Amino acid sequence: MASMSERTYYQYQLLRKIRFTPLYNAIYLFLGIVSLGAAIWSDGISGVLYVLLAWGLLLWLHYVSSRTIFLMDQYTYRKRWGFRSKLPWIGFLPLDQQYVGYRYWKRINLLIFHITFLIIIVLIPFVPIGLALQFIFWHIWISGPRLYSMITAAMIREEKLIKLDNSEFLIYKA
Repeated sequence: MASMSERTYYQYQLLRKIRFTPLYNAIYLFLGIVSLGAAIWSDGISGVLYVLLAWGLLLWLHYVSSRTIFLMDQYTYRKRWGFRSKLPWIGFLPLDQQYVGYRYWKRINLLIFHITFLIIIVLIPFVPIGLALQFIFWHIWISGPRLYSMITAAMIREEKLIKLDNSEFLIYKA
C-alpha cells in the first residue's frame, strides 16, 4: 500500500476549453421555456403533463441506457457518474473532477442518443402528437450540449480525455 508521500498525481495537458457562458445558458433555458409555452398553448394543462412525462421518461431512458452499457462493459461507474442538474449538463453524466476517455464519452452519448430516439419513434403511434413532439424536443435539448462538445472534441486528432465542469467542457491530452 502506497504511503501518503508515494501518491501518484497525474497532470494532463489542457488542449481545449469549451465554455458555456451565462448567455449560452440563458438562450438554452429560453428555448426550454418557449417549448413549455408552446406545449401549454397547443395542449393546455395536458401540455404541462406532457413536458413532465417527457422529462421523467427521457432522464430514466438515458440513465438505463448508460447503466446498461456500463454493465455490459464491466465499467465501474459508481462515484464517477451521477445525476447532474446544472445547465448545460443535465442528466446522468460524469461527475465533477472525473476524467473520461473521449472514445468512451462518444460511444456512451451516441448510444444513448440513438437508443432513446428509436424508443421515441416506436412510441409515436401510441401517444398523442403533443407528447411525441415533447419527447423529440426534450431529447434533442438534453443531448444538444453533449453532441456539440463531442463534435468539437472530434476535431482534435490526439488521444484525449474529457472533463465536465459546471460551465465548461475540458479536453485534455491523454
